[in-house]
Amino acid sequence: MARLFISQERIDSWSAQDKIALDGDEMTLVDDGRSFEIEPAVYFVKVAGDEEDAQDLIGKVKTEEDVVALGGDVYMNSVILGEIAYDVKSGFVGKPKGG
Repeated sequence: MARLFISQERIDSWSAQDKIALDGDEMTLVDDGRSFEIEPAVYFVKVAGDEEDAQDLIGKVKTEEDVVALGGDVYMNSVILGEIAYDVKSGFVGKPKGG
């Protein structure tokens, strides 16, 4: 089943415009009633500093649970994985409910 990354900025914008309804780990689009199960995730933007992307994570989305399983820590817009710091976009992974 396809999953979709939704940035925190997008969630905030849609919420302010009353385009979504949030209830726990469920997000519903107000216009058409489609619902998604969401969980915290990050989109890997770049490596901070001069380090190489040894984990090949740039351009990928990982749930916070996935990051912890890799041995990393999520803090605001950063992920620390071993000796490497990544700049990330915080958000959520959503998958359609009942689809």
